Order: sequence, then C-alpha cells, then structure tokens
Amino acid sequence: MRNALVALMVLALAATAFAGQNAGIQIYMVDNASGVGNNYLCPTPYVPFNVYVCFDHFGAGGGMLGCAFGYTRTFGGFKLSFQNLLGGLMIGDPEIAPGIALTSGANPVYPAGDIVVAATAQYMYSGTPAGFIQFTAHGTDGPVVADANNMLDAWCIRSILLSGTSGNFGVCMTQPDGTCTSPVEESSWGSIKALYR
Repeated sequence: MRNALVALMVLALAATAFAGQNAGIQIYMVDNASGVGNNYLCPTPYVPFNVYVCFDHFGAGGGMLGCAFGYTRTFGGFKLSFQNLLGGLMIGDPEIAPGIALTSGANPVYPAGDIVVAATAQYMYSGTPAGFIQFTAHGTDGPVVADANNMLDAWCIRSILLSGTSGNFGVCMTQPDGTCTSPVEESSWGSIKALYR
C-alpha cells in the first residue's frame, strides 16, 4: 500500500514539479479539533491530552488527497495514539524516521475555510521535562501535500517561538507572559492506575 502512495506522489511530482497553486501551505499543531486554538499547554501529568495536526493557507485548489511529515518530540511522556482524520491509509509513525504518510478515503477532504485538520495524536505528559513538538520533512517523501487537482505542494512549518526555541507545539514551556493555559498538578502512579479500574 505504501508503494501505491509513493507511486501517486511520484506521478504528481513528475507532472507538477511542486508547481501547485497552494505553495503557501503551512503545517502546525494546536490543542483544538477546529484547527484554531493554543500552540502550547501545561497538561496535568499522567492525564491524556489531544493535539491536532493542521494545514493552513490551503487555498481553494481542491481537497487534500494526502500528506507526509515527521516530527521530533522533546517533552517527557508517551504517545498513546495517532489517528488519520483524512479517512484513508496511515503509513509509518511521525516520531520514527522516515515519518508518516496519510491519504484520504474515497474522496478528498476539503478544507473548512482554508484549514485542513489532518490528524490527531494523544499524549500523556510525565511532568518532566518540558519541551515541544517540532515538525520535520518526511525522510522519503519530503514535506508533501497532494490535493484533488493532482497538484503536489510542499508545506512549510509555521514558526512559533517558545522560550527562544522554534518548537511548533510547546508543553509546559515558559511563555512570553510567564503563564500556561492550565495548572500542573502533582499526581502519583497509583492514582493514575485507579482511573482505569
């Protein structure tokens, strides 16, 4: 199945040479399924939270057929799940090289406005260290977005500075105003296990 995805992207690349009409597409991550929200938060340790991978400046050139990316995570904790919201195949893991490739289902996913919410990941923060998620190009396919007009565009990372670090999504990092969106609470492993009994 990966071969089919790669073949689709290679054909589109050969036809367009990244000459699509959506050259300004930006990848970013927020804490809200609408695609509009915070790019940082301070979750309670050992309580799951969701983040959403979004593409902005998509333009009016048709729906999304697929995309490819990876990312580096530096905050302490665990990735519990990752879900493709485009409805198609999911090949790879965003945290493991070369990254992840997503396809749509039978029909392209059209943007709401010009935002496509492509995926969601659930994490559990361990309480230390603070850190961020930084997007990287897919090691095989590159920073790819394929649209319904068989255009292949290259996304760029929306730069978000957190404590002098260009992390795309920050977890418990010091913000410019010194605050976080929610307080951090102490928790024990026993209390976490009790939630699932």
